[in-house]
Amino acid sequence: MQLLTERNIAILAVGAFGIFSVGVFCTTVLPRFVDRELMDPKPNMRPYTEQEARGRKVYLAEGCVYCHTQQIRHLKSDQKRYGWRLVDAPPSKGWEYAYDNPHFIGTKRTGPDLGRVGGKYSSEWHWSHFKNPRDLGEKFRNLPESKMQQASIMPSYAYLSDEQIKDLTAYIQTLGRNVNWRKDKDGQLLNDYEE
Repeated sequence: MQLLTERNIAILAVGAFGIFSVGVFCTTVLPRFVDRELMDPKPNMRPYTEQEARGRKVYLAEGCVYCHTQQIRHLKSDQKRYGWRLVDAPPSKGWEYAYDNPHFIGTKRTGPDLGRVGGKYSSEWHWSHFKNPRDLGEKFRNLPESKMQQASIMPSYAYLSDEQIKDLTAYIQTLGRNVNWRKDKDGQLLNDYEE
């Protein structure tokens, strides 16, 4: 009787492992072979510059990844919330993370998603935001988002050096810029990197 029970447990364990393995294969390995476009970088993508790479390291070191995701999900509410001037943000695609190792897709949103934040605000705005997230100063006080800013729980990063804040801002300004989706008042697509 005990031999039969042990045999059943072994069959159950092998079966569970087999089902798990099929799931892993179908969700992580197979898509890469079925559709290369899912993972390969697009021609308009480029690796991070030295400054952007340093900013990415600051982003990781300061734990920004714990509160901010970098993926627009396939939910209409996400696309509207993180859009720009009534233009819905397109959902994130796998190929957008081709140069990210490790990726910062994230799983928890305490702060807003940053997947399409690049170019939405000026570098000067980001600088003010990192120094004092709750009061961006007189220049930005009349922006529609300023009321929400006052309730921000984001800590101040005023202790970072000016160079670190420049690097972090350069990295933040790259997020979502490889997908041309924002439009100006004439309906023309924008992709206005700051030089």
